[in-house]
Amino acid sequence: MTARQERDRALAMLEQKRQRWINEAREVAKTIGKANGEVTINDLREVMQLPKGYHVNTWGAVLRGKNFKPVGYTNATHLASHARTVRVYKVITTKD
Repeated sequence: MTARQERDRALAMLEQKRQRWINEAREVAKTIGKANGEVTINDLREVMQLPKGYHVNTWGAVLRGKNFKPVGYTNATHLASHARTVRVYKVITTKD
């Protein structure tokens, strides 16, 4: 198994275990993305907190899937990140 495959497997498991909170966070991300034209994990961290007991990797599961298209990079802004690189996403809307 490659490192990428392991990451994807771990994030898929998180999505199953924390589905309700992740879905809520995705809705918030869509709202931010539609208002600003883009969204990052920085934006979410400003308006949401992980519930007690959730691992910080749960943030990584939020901006995955068909509604978010990576369009660039920026630096993380929370202190513990040490300004690591994070993606910038555009919200993809589907027409019913």
